[in-house]
Amino acid sequence: MNEVEPTVTEIALGAQPLPAILDAIEDAIVRAAGGEVLELTTEHDVVVKYVLPTAAMRSVRAAFRKDGESGWRLTLRPRSLPKSEQ
Repeated sequence: MNEVEPTVTEIALGAQPLPAILDAIEDAIVRAAGGEVLELTTEHDVVVKYVLPTAAMRSVRAAFRKDGESGWRLTLRPRSLPKSEQ
C-alpha cells in the first residue's frame, strides 16, 4: 500500500501583533482538526507554549522545532487522517 503524503500548507506568522497571531493559530488548529496539515513559522517563543496544549485539547497533533531563520517551525496535523486519505 502506497501512502501519499498530505499537502502541507505553510503559514508565516511573521512580526504580526500577538493578538493577530493568536487568531491565526486558532484558525490553523481548526483547519488541522478538519484534516489539513499546516506548518507555522514564528519568532515568538510564547506561540509554541500556546499552540501545544491548545492543539492537544482539540485532537490536533503539534510538533515543533527551532529554525535558525524564522525562530520556530510548528507542524499541526489531525490525530487521524480523514478516510479519503487513508
